[in-house]
Formats: sequence, C-alpha cells, structure tokens
Amino acid sequence: MARLDALRDQSAPEPQAFQVKKRRRVPLAAKIVAGSLAAVLVAGAVIAVPALVPGVGTDQGGSEADAPKLSFADQFGLALYADADEGGQTVSIATTDEGIVPFGQEGAAPPSALSYQLNLACVGEGIESVTYAIDGEDVAFELISMKDAGDGSLMPDTYMPAQEFTLDYDDQQPEDLYRLVKVDLMDPALRDLYNRMDDVMRKMRAADDPTEQEALNEELRELDRQKNDLVEAAYAELPSDFEARVAIFDEFYFNASCEAAQKIGQATLSATATFTDGTTLTRRYRIAPVENFEQVFADRMAANREQGRPDDDPRLTAPLFEITEVS
Repeated sequence: MARLDALRDQSAPEPQAFQVKKRRRVPLAAKIVAGSLAAVLVAGAVIAVPALVPGVGTDQGGSEADAPKLSFADQFGLALYADADEGGQTVSIATTDEGIVPFGQEGAAPPSALSYQLNLACVGEGIESVTYAIDGEDVAFELISMKDAGDGSLMPDTYMPAQEFTLDYDDQQPEDLYRLVKVDLMDPALRDLYNRMDDVMRKMRAADDPTEQEALNEELRELDRQKNDLVEAAYAELPSDFEARVAIFDEFYFNASCEAAQKIGQATLSATATFTDGTTLTRRYRIAPVENFEQVFADRMAANREQGRPDDDPRLTAPLFEITEVS
C-alpha cells in the first residue's frame, strides 16, 4: 500500500466536476438509516474489502533503468483498504474501519432495501478520474449528498439513485458524499403498487382535463391506501412483547442480509480509469459471499449482541465476502 500511496502522491490531475448518471426514482418508502433497532442491527455487520491491484513500477531488486516501461493500462487497479493475498486474483473481505460497510435499511418487517457504504479507491499512474458502475438485478448505486447541520456536523441532504458515478482521482473520498450500493428487496406486491402509483403520477402530469386529473388523483389515493394497508398488515402480525419483536426483526435482518449478499454476488462492479492522455481502461470485479456466509454472519450478529465482548472478537472480523477480478 505504501507503493500505491507513492503513486497517488506523484499524480496531480486537474479537478473534474462530480458527475451522476441517473438510473431510477428514489423509492417512496421512508428511509430508515439509523434508529434504535436499525442501528443495533447495522452495527453487527461491519465489513470492508482488501486491495486487488496489478504490479506497478519496477521489480524489487532491479534498477529503474533495467525495468520495462509499463503503459498506463498496466498501472491501474482498485484499492479497497487492506492488503491483498499473495499470488492470487481472489482475496477475502475482512473487517476494518473502511470498505463496504452496511449503512442502513428501508422498512423493517421485513426490510424492503439494504444499503452498503462503498469506500473504494482507484490507484495507478497518470489517472485523472475514475468512473464506477454496477450491473446486477435489484442492485444499484445510491448517492447521498451531505450538508452542514449548523454545528459542524454533516447531515443527509439529497438522495440520488445512479447507474454510475465519476470522481476526481485526487478527491476519491469526498466527505460530503456517501457512495452506497443499494439492494432492492421489496415484496413483489408492494413493488407493484409503487409501480402503479408512478404510472398514475405520469398520467396526471400529462393530463390537461380537470375531470381526468381528479379521477387520476382519486386512483392515486386508493393505491396509496392499499400500500399503507399492506405495510401496516405486516407490522400487525408482529408480537407485542419487546424481546420477541426484536428476535423477529433480527430474523428479518438476517434473511434480508443473506438475500442481499447473493444479489451483490451476482452483480458486476466495474471501475473505468480516465488517464491524463484521454485514454480509458475498465476493469471488472465480482464481490461474492463466502461459502459459509450464513454461519459467519449469524456468528457476527450474535457477537454484536453480547455484552462485554472484546473489540477484537474474531467473529467480528471473519471475512464475509470474496472479491475477484473478472474478464
């Protein structure tokens, strides 16, 4: 990593504006990012990722003059805040303070979406900017711009679903922008209602006749009532006892996390470097759950619930995912 840091210090590209390519609407469901129960659950699933970077510069022990000159294409990789395993293209994703970190959820009975904070870095020589994209069913980026809360802290301002986003090479960790991978887990019946509501709203915007507008407005109110009834029915089935309720929420979160891990594992993450000479190069990666993901994740949740457990409890650092560079 010291070698990679040195490369970054040598590169000083001109600033490039942050760019977002829209993908789809922000769901109407209320976002639950923190909160007493959600915070406890999210805290029990912290993960991060290691580096997967090609060789750069000279071989150790050789002189710079004798070393072959590498093209920009040979000097680009994806750093993910840890050390890569030696001699392989697959590395395990273990826990550190940065990386892919569970961020929050929408809904709770069960969750309709889970979000994972995406802390990545492109590392190489002669790079001006990096564009990230993700391709997978029910998996997309969500970007949260932050604003000053007035006391020096930052608070969420706008939520932007995105198909891809671009960052300057010299500013890849902006504090005022959360980069998330969001996994859609919405119940099909609820998803259908939201889609129908979107369709009615599009018709309302296009309608000129007041009578048609009122009819569409009433249809929208009815769909909204059906949506609320469906959500409330799920909560009505929960027991009133607090401990039993927490246990059920734990089960919901565990099952949702397993489903989300599978969807992330089926997606492809790509990083495209734009070099100072105008050329580009794309590398693709797959982040897949480890073979015994369910047991490892269950152990991690149990450790997080235990009072007085040590901070270095191995259950909290066991790898949950593996990352592999794919062709």
